Amino acid sequence: MFSLYWKIFLGFWVTSLILGSGAVFLSDALRQQSSVELQGLTPVKLVDRSVFIVRRLPDEIAEWQTQLAKNDIQLYVAYEEKSPLSTPIFIDNIQQMFDALNTSIYQTESTVTRLRVGRKERSITGEQIRFVLDMPSTNILKAKEWVNDIGVQFTLALVLSALVCFVLARYLTRNIQQLSIATRALASGDLSARATLSNLSKNDELSQLGLDFNDMATALENSIENQKRLVRDISHELRSPLARLQIALELARQKGSNKELDRIEQEAIRLNELIGQLLSMPDDSAPLNDTIDLVLLLESIIDDCTIEAEVKQVKLLLITECSESLVAATVAQLHSAMENIIRNAIHYTSNNSQITIELHTINNTSGTYFQVSVNDCGPGVPDEDLEQIFQPFYRVDRARNRETGGYGIGLAIVQRVIQRHKGSVSAKNTTAGLSVQISLPEINSD
Repeated sequence: MFSLYWKIFLGFWVTSLILGSGAVFLSDALRQQSSVELQGLTPVKLVDRSVFIVRRLPDEIAEWQTQLAKNDIQLYVAYEEKSPLSTPIFIDNIQQMFDALNTSIYQTESTVTRLRVGRKERSITGEQIRFVLDMPSTNILKAKEWVNDIGVQFTLALVLSALVCFVLARYLTRNIQQLSIATRALASGDLSARATLSNLSKNDELSQLGLDFNDMATALENSIENQKRLVRDISHELRSPLARLQIALELARQKGSNKELDRIEQEAIRLNELIGQLLSMPDDSAPLNDTIDLVLLLESIIDDCTIEAEVKQVKLLLITECSESLVAATVAQLHSAMENIIRNAIHYTSNNSQITIELHTINNTSGTYFQVSVNDCGPGVPDEDLEQIFQPFYRVDRARNRETGGYGIGLAIVQRVIQRHKGSVSAKNTTAGLSVQISLPEINSD
């Protein structure tokens, strides 16, 4: 079939042909050039000119008839009858006007497109002459003058070309529109999104682009499904020997416990927890279909963490002036991310201290955002490591080691969740400890 080049090429020449044909049609149908003598004459002036010629210049009637006929104006003339055989015969509607002139000197008849005027006059020789002037109506004459205007012709050509180009553009770009819709759907997480291609635009470059996009989306969907299946399979394969290892440890303990067996059990537990965290990595394709109030979310998490904080005699304090802070979210993921940050603060803050959780609104050029700040009283993080702590498996040995727990995955999960919610997360040291700040866009904010 035709490539995009040939479609544009043919479209250009089809448009040119339509414009040329339209110009010829308008010229033939409406734009009949009047002679110099008839330019600007109204029907009243045409009747007056005809009366003048009939009365004063009867010898020029035939020439006047010819001149009028060139402009779609017919002049019918009947002289005083010398005998019945010399009476001319006209078409019915004209003959009726001539008959009416037997009893009157003036007759008129008007339709949408034609105007007929009949008069009875006497020439300078005393001869009685009846005539009927059949001409286009006033509206038609105005339309001819209107079309003769070069500005009007340009406007008509512009409108016609715009219509033709609109049809051509719709024909050529319908697959682009479908591709754009499918791209936005795929970017929002709908892996089943495909471009619906039009059969009218098949086998050109744009159609091939749509087919390539559909193939890419299919490959991407299959790749993600295979990745999820691989993670499930690996987790299953890892957990099976772990379970057998723990059973073997219990049997070994029954025979006699020692320090090495305790170490093996501890490492097996940590490996099991690591697999659990890997499985909890957020699903990037999950839609943000829920709406949640951050104040209620933080209050719920604080209630859940109160017992854990009381063990270290740590006070959790929520400070906010927001009466309502709605954000679009996948509730389970956002809850897990916020809880991870707060539990980390409890874990690393000093005993008999306070963790302050602040929520306030900030405005910038991108819109309105809610900022959550979790401030602890712990050892903090070395400045050179602040930008790295959200990387997977990154560990700060001075603050977190194998004895205190942590696998370098929790904060990486937090960052992925916040980014999925179109927000950002960062950390900084304060005089008291570490402050982790999370920004999330307001639900009505662009």
